[in-house]
Order: sequence, then structure tokens, then C-alpha cells
Amino acid sequence: MPAKAKHSPKYERLDAEVRREKLILATIEAVGEVGYSATTVREICRRAEVSPGLLRFHFSGKAELIFHAYERLLNDFIASLLDAVREGDKEPRERLAAFVEACFSADGSSEHRLAMMLAFWSELRHTPEIRAPATKMFAAYRKELIEVIEQVAQVEGNADEVDAGLVAISLTSLVDGLWLERSVNPQGFSLEDAKLACYGLLDGFLFCGTNEQWLQERAAGRNIVYHD
Repeated sequence: MPAKAKHSPKYERLDAEVRREKLILATIEAVGEVGYSATTVREICRRAEVSPGLLRFHFSGKAELIFHAYERLLNDFIASLLDAVREGDKEPRERLAAFVEACFSADGSSEHRLAMMLAFWSELRHTPEIRAPATKMFAAYRKELIEVIEQVAQVEGNADEVDAGLVAISLTSLVDGLWLERSVNPQGFSLEDAKLACYGLLDGFLFCGTNEQWLQERAAGRNIVYHD
């Protein structure tokens, strides 16, 4: 009697952490490629090659998975920023400039982060249970930036006049806003223009237009022209 043919299981039996990782990466990929509305539980599971039941075993639903996917991208982004800021023996102003440069790198990762950011904000508005961990995550994002700003203010001798927390939230909000604007009109302004906008903000907060290094960075011999 012929032996029965062996059939491979439809879904791989993987270690729990490996399955979680596959689901997170599949979510990032799906949101980046097809957008938030088309990133359904079924689409995520198809890309991760797991069953919907396994997704529900590891996550409460799409909202929690979106949060963890965004957390992954943000943590990777923060790590790249810290690497840029800490690399070499930089002065505080150079470290702050490295932060701005890293925020607008042209490696493509920022586009994925933007797609996830928009999806995450959509969920955050309607999912109170992820607001607390999100607040904690954003606080960690700004912590090192605040420290660098405080060091710059000390060097400039105006530490008593600079609210480092306000400068940090203004800068990070500007960065997010510029990326959001580019999502609407990618040809509207260049990444170099975006950097100059950040240098202008920092110059106003920290130097009041008196620091030559930042004036040169900000001006760079060009005018920003918005293209429709």
C-alpha cells in the first residue's frame, strides 16, 4: 500500500518571539506599501505567513500591533540619531547639527517611519489604552535631545534663558510636521530646505541670530522656494 504523501503545514510553527517579529515586520511592510486602510489583519497575516488566530494570541488586535510596529521604527530611528550625535568627539553644537542631519537622511527609512507615524496617530486618537505607553516612548525620544540642548546653552552662556524642553518639543514637532508636509507634496521642498528650517528654529531659540556657525548653516547661500 503506497505511503501517504506528506503535506507541509500551511503555517510554520515558529518560536513565539519569531512569530511576533514576523508580525511586526509584516505590519511595517504593509503600511509602507499599501497604506493604513488596506493594512488589514488578513493582509498582515498573509505577509507574515501566520494564521489570524496567532495574531490574536500575540496582540489584542490591529491597534496594539500598529503601536509595536511604530515603536520598533521609532526605536531604530532613535538609535540612528544617538549614533550620529555621539559619533566622534563633537562639540555640543556639532552634536545638535548631527541630530538635524540624521532626521532628514535620504536612506528611505524616514518614508517608512512617516507612513507608520500617520497610522499610529490614527489609532492613538481612538485607542486610549496605548496613550500611556506612547507618552512614555515620546519622553524617551526627547530625553537625550534635551540634554544636548542644555549643553549648547551652557556653552553659549545663556542656560538661564533657554527652556531646553520647549526647544526640544518645538524641534521634534517641526521635524514631524515637515515630513508630514512632504507626504502631501514630496516636491514642495528638499530635505536640505527642511534642515535649514530646523537650523533657523534653533538659531532663534539658542542664539537669537548672533551665532555665525548657525547663520551659515541656515542661509547656505540660498532661498527656500515652495513648489506647488
